[in-house]
Amino acid sequence: MASDLLGIGKSGLFAAKQSMATTSHNIANANTDGFSRQEVRTETAPSLETGHYVIGTGVEIQSIKRSHDELIEKKLNLAISQNQFNQERTTRLGEIEEIFNEINSDGLNKVLNRFFNSFRELSNQPDNETVREIVRENAKIVVDDFKRLRGDLNESRERMNNKIKLSIDEMNNLTKQIAKLNTDINVEEVNGGMANDLRDQRDRALRTLSEFVPLHCYSDSNGQFVVSIDGVGSIVAGSLAQEFATNSQVEDGKKITEPGTLDIYFKNRPSVSIGSKIKTGTIGALLKTRNDELGTLEKQLDELAHGLALSTNAIHRRGFKNGIIRTDELGQPTSTEKITGINFFKEPLDLHRAAEFISLSDDVKSDVNNICTAAEVNKPGDNRIALGISKLQHEKILGGGTTSFEEQYLTSVSKVGLQTGKSKIDLEQSQGILTQAKSIKERLAGVSLDEEAANMVRYQNAYEASAKMIKAADEMFQAVLGIMR
Repeated sequence: MASDLLGIGKSGLFAAKQSMATTSHNIANANTDGFSRQEVRTETAPSLETGHYVIGTGVEIQSIKRSHDELIEKKLNLAISQNQFNQERTTRLGEIEEIFNEINSDGLNKVLNRFFNSFRELSNQPDNETVREIVRENAKIVVDDFKRLRGDLNESRERMNNKIKLSIDEMNNLTKQIAKLNTDINVEEVNGGMANDLRDQRDRALRTLSEFVPLHCYSDSNGQFVVSIDGVGSIVAGSLAQEFATNSQVEDGKKITEPGTLDIYFKNRPSVSIGSKIKTGTIGALLKTRNDELGTLEKQLDELAHGLALSTNAIHRRGFKNGIIRTDELGQPTSTEKITGINFFKEPLDLHRAAEFISLSDDVKSDVNNICTAAEVNKPGDNRIALGISKLQHEKILGGGTTSFEEQYLTSVSKVGLQTGKSKIDLEQSQGILTQAKSIKERLAGVSLDEEAANMVRYQNAYEASAKMIKAADEMFQAVLGIMR
């Protein structure tokens, strides 16, 4: 009987000791990011039948469980992905909006207005060389502003591409880490150990990975832990991890050195693009902002520059250069120099990247007298060409004849402003959802120092009581031995 008491006391002593060690582990990691509170689960040891009685044999440690809920973890990861999407999108849209900010500087709309107004002034003084100089200078400013805007958009695109590359590198490191943790967890648990801390590390890596892409995690029929991207497929299966890569797509008629063609692939499947399938997270925000808002602005800016150059040239070519031109008895020019058919802007000019390559023609650059105002030769007071160009400001030339230069520009800029405002509202909402998800996770898995301190006292008392039981059993055993002697 004494030996039975010793065994029961020993089991209680061991259970109390392990519980105190687990409590100590919780307290030590109270401020460790991603740590889940652990708890010793005990059960009654198998009983023994003795005659008509069933005698208990003490306590056994069933397991050491961490506080974890897969549904809460899934909601937290989704909240992280959506919040990162809105945060990155707000930042990038803000950068684009700042490029077109006309409050603190002369933007393209003001520059275009001055350009057309200078032609309007030239129509009032068609033979004034000073006004021609003003026209040319304002035209140079228009060209420079187109190039500035296109250059700033290219730089913004390049920054997004660079961040995508860095994000992909970090994602590759995380998927390899998760695959290794899968192996370590499997080995630990197969050998009868507890992999709670390793599982916390894996959850932490998954939360970081969720910042880049939306994840779905589950255990398959073989017990392998699988991580997949919504709409893309599995990226980690057990100890195997897919490696991402970035590549440049080359569209017809474009060069590989052109900006903005970066896309995402699996390294072992370079022919299948997956970028368009990623909808949230940092990667989703970068791709959407680059391809939608930035891409649309680039196209509309190119259309604006292309339309301005071609429509101005179409009228300007019908005019004659300023100055006295020799003619025959029929009034036809006899001069061998170029006096009409003069382009104001350089041609040819392709629509693609027109804002980047727009330029004044060499004729206008070299001589302001090549700026035409008259529709007839030797008519210094004729202003029809200059007046016609000035009227282009309000004509519906772009969008298949549906919008003017000013309307298209202001519409494009206002759309970016609206998207930026909407993104800020979405960010506030997603931050609230993320805070709530973190709070739920913390209530479930967070360490309460007050609670752990109370547990420590409880387990200490249990330890002391078990020790007294062992001491009492030992004294009883010694008494029996003494009788026998």
